Amino acid sequence: MHNIFLFARREYLETVRKKSFLVMTILLPALMFGFTVLPSMLMSRKNGEAQKLVVATPNAQFGDDIRARIVAPPEAGPSEEGQKARNIVVDVDTNVSLAEEKRLSQEVSSRQIDGYLWAPAEALAARKFDYRASSSSDFDLQSTLQSAAQFALLKEALRSHGASGDELESALKTVDINAQKVQNGKVVAGGGAGLFFTTLLLMVLLYTTIIIYGMSVMRSVIEEKNSRIFEVLLSAATPRELMAGKILGTALVGLTQIAIWTFAAATIGAGTMISMGGQKFQLSLSVFNMIFFGAFFLLGFLLYSALSAALGSSVNSEQEAQQLQMIVLMPLILSVIFMTPVIQHPHSTLSVVLSLIPFCAPLLMYIRIVVETPPMWQIGLSIVLLIGTIYVMLSICSRIYRIGILMYGKRPTLPEIVKWMKYA
Repeated sequence: MHNIFLFARREYLETVRKKSFLVMTILLPALMFGFTVLPSMLMSRKNGEAQKLVVATPNAQFGDDIRARIVAPPEAGPSEEGQKARNIVVDVDTNVSLAEEKRLSQEVSSRQIDGYLWAPAEALAARKFDYRASSSSDFDLQSTLQSAAQFALLKEALRSHGASGDELESALKTVDINAQKVQNGKVVAGGGAGLFFTTLLLMVLLYTTIIIYGMSVMRSVIEEKNSRIFEVLLSAATPRELMAGKILGTALVGLTQIAIWTFAAATIGAGTMISMGGQKFQLSLSVFNMIFFGAFFLLGFLLYSALSAALGSSVNSEQEAQQLQMIVLMPLILSVIFMTPVIQHPHSTLSVVLSLIPFCAPLLMYIRIVVETPPMWQIGLSIVLLIGTIYVMLSICSRIYRIGILMYGKRPTLPEIVKWMKYA
């Protein structure tokens, strides 16, 4: 045991003293923030240069209704706030002749206008319009136009039945639904978009850290194997002690990084409002969530680092390891694929079964805990199965590691690896 702690201390100090540790501690959360939150925050800011659109329709009232909906939407819902933030100027053109159509197309080509909605009489009857622009990839704007056109048609239909202006505004006012979470029979804060993006952010961080530190163990084994350092270390310790010390030291590095992130989130991110798509919410970074984050990181890391150490000891170069590491990472990738249905239906049979599979539990059981805490027996069973699997995999992988670290030359075949496990 003394040797294990010595090797763990060496691995820990060697890693935290590297500049890469400091860079990743700062860079990884920044990248997660940049990929998930920053684009929507930038999109939600008002653009200094207004977009100019033209609604070409013989029905002037229909065009005015679309313009009013886009330029000055009601303050009821988040989607309307997002539309207003785009700073769009809308002109109504009641001339729908072929010559006018050609003129509008020329203005789009010369960038005098950004686009135009073509809605002649036959299109109004068929409820099918054309939006023509130099770029047809702005799906957000197209969705805004579609919503505004549908609103204008509905308003026209109600107006034809004698509804007054006040009645129309009251009937068509957008409904705002605020999603809230019920926990232990009480309504608590942290539901809706805030809960979803918190779950997504924590899941990505957990997935990334398990892969990074698991692959770090693999690269460390390959590096020491090629430099023949193991031949010196094995004179003072057993292969099992070397492997246990390497895994324990790297795990402590990961937990140190998680502790730094937790402290930063509690001090800097506490109470910070995030705006995405017109919605404002807070990330649900509770102490409860972060404790389980550290626990499932440690369990997931022990499982996948054992596999990574066995992989690193059985190959001779990092290039060979990269060709085989997909086999090790496949359960994690499968967990990411099933992330969305687990978030949407955390108590479904599929979610329960997947979260109890040890190789998927570090991600999927944690997602269920953050979204809607499952029964404690399921959490306990998941952890017990995960610990049992870790024990079995550490035993198997340590046997591969014991022989593999001293094997050089060609990559071993699967039958040879099976023989290693029998001989070790």
